[in-house]
Amino acid sequence: MKAVVMAIGLVAASLSGVPAVAAPQVAAPGAAICTGSSVGPGIAPPSRVALGIPGFHASWYGQSGYPTLCPGERSNAVVAFYNSGSRGWVSGRMGEVAYLGTWNGDPGQDEPTVLGGNGELGSPQTGWPRFNRVAAQPSDYVGPGQVAWFQFTIQAPDRPGFYRLYIRPLVEGATWMEDAGVYWQVTVLGADGTAPAGRVSSRVPAPIEDTSPGWAPAAFNNVGFAQPPGDGIVLSGGTTGSWTSSWQTTRFSFSQLIPSWTADTPAGSWIEVEIQARTAAGRETRWWRMGIWAYGDETIRRTSVSGQSDADGVVETDTFKTRAEKMTAYRARVTLSRTTAAGATPALRRIYAVVSDTRSYMPRYPSPRYTDRAMELSVPRYSQEIHAGEFPQYDGGGEAWCSPTSTEMVVEYWNKRPATDELAWVGAHADPQVDYAARFTFDTAYGGTGNWPFNTAYASRFGLSARVLQLGSLNDAERYIAAGVPLVASISHAPGALPGFLNNDGTNGHLLVIIGFTSSGDVIANDPAATSDATVHRVYGREAFERAWIGGSGGVVYFIATPNTFVP
Repeated sequence: MKAVVMAIGLVAASLSGVPAVAAPQVAAPGAAICTGSSVGPGIAPPSRVALGIPGFHASWYGQSGYPTLCPGERSNAVVAFYNSGSRGWVSGRMGEVAYLGTWNGDPGQDEPTVLGGNGELGSPQTGWPRFNRVAAQPSDYVGPGQVAWFQFTIQAPDRPGFYRLYIRPLVEGATWMEDAGVYWQVTVLGADGTAPAGRVSSRVPAPIEDTSPGWAPAAFNNVGFAQPPGDGIVLSGGTTGSWTSSWQTTRFSFSQLIPSWTADTPAGSWIEVEIQARTAAGRETRWWRMGIWAYGDETIRRTSVSGQSDADGVVETDTFKTRAEKMTAYRARVTLSRTTAAGATPALRRIYAVVSDTRSYMPRYPSPRYTDRAMELSVPRYSQEIHAGEFPQYDGGGEAWCSPTSTEMVVEYWNKRPATDELAWVGAHADPQVDYAARFTFDTAYGGTGNWPFNTAYASRFGLSARVLQLGSLNDAERYIAAGVPLVASISHAPGALPGFLNNDGTNGHLLVIIGFTSSGDVIANDPAATSDATVHRVYGREAFERAWIGGSGGVVYFIATPNTFVP
């Protein structure tokens, strides 16, 4: 719509002089329990428009109203543009045919959108001419002084939220015409008909999928179900056994996979996690060793496995990356082991994998705000820098402990922490739980404490749900903060690229905690790269932080929360 009429409410009405707009039609069976769909009032044309401007020109001339839809529902939309130029628009003739194109600010110029398209580049198939061409001129010829009534169909995404579709007229192959600030606001209700909580970008998101293989069907080798059923996998007897998941087909071809897990490893026991991938042609890769893990360090050395690469891919510590050929499926194998003297069996409680393909995806910075209100969670503040020189066997000491320091902050946000007697070995050092977290996340082969799944596995020991995720933007991160969930985020940036960072330094890899957002959308963080606990609290500019996070790690975060925490 025009910016000058933003305050118009959402009530059922039609635009005078605009063709009737059909009521939204249900397009997904799951939408039946949501019944609050509607179409708001149309927006009348301006009282005067220009005429006869030399060349190709267009003036906005009214539109149908904003729809409120249930997930999966569709709504027809109409927008009128007056030909205010001296040249006519001719259908089917390159350099003279008029279209509506996707535009800034959301989803962006010529970008695909989740609200409609032709089925390409992640857009739904709603009959648009192309994924970034919303509608074509409806008549063969629109002369100077005539009005074109462009019509198109919008489909509500599954995620509730307030979406905006910005459009701008153009003559294909010649020029964009006037940008009048025209957009559609689409309100998508929850599956139960509840109102959404915030804004969501209408741009097709980065290809990211959070997956978790089911316990069955699977191959069981000397392992069985833990009790109660559904609580994981344990050894059936003896000292070793394995569970191999079924193949997990992903929604898109992926170029990266990061596993994570929740497991119990009583004294004398450990697990090993492997993954295997498969191409679209059905060719299977080798098994990739993603980690040998135990919570403690008395029996084995917790470690990633270095030196794994071939023509299919490479393992970079905790991440599998493909070569040129992407993969379309994966399966996981977890081997459970214990010494002959061990009394209890290890237990695999959950296995996860986040897959992505962000190689050719170009983020847009900054992302749209989820909400205009300020939000800040009360997360404990710990500095890694005050631990410099402590326990150098763990990555040289505390100066390098950004990951376990951040993880510990979030664990304690949920009122969990190591017991006092577990900290006795630390001695008189300040914040001994940070030293503890460093020891119990240390990766021997990597030589550091920043192994992503080792950190989430550490957090899960305290009864928390924890796994590695990738998010596509700060808009996504804001949803977690609004739900009360702080996020440990992995960033990297050049010197000076993140104003406010310690000593204005750059970093090849650093972790900190997103704890909130200012009313202007900037990031409030607990950054352990601080000279004291009192200086951990920081505010980073939204765009600079988003570039360091999305452009650095591809949006990697540690999700750590109490079980069954709901994020809308």
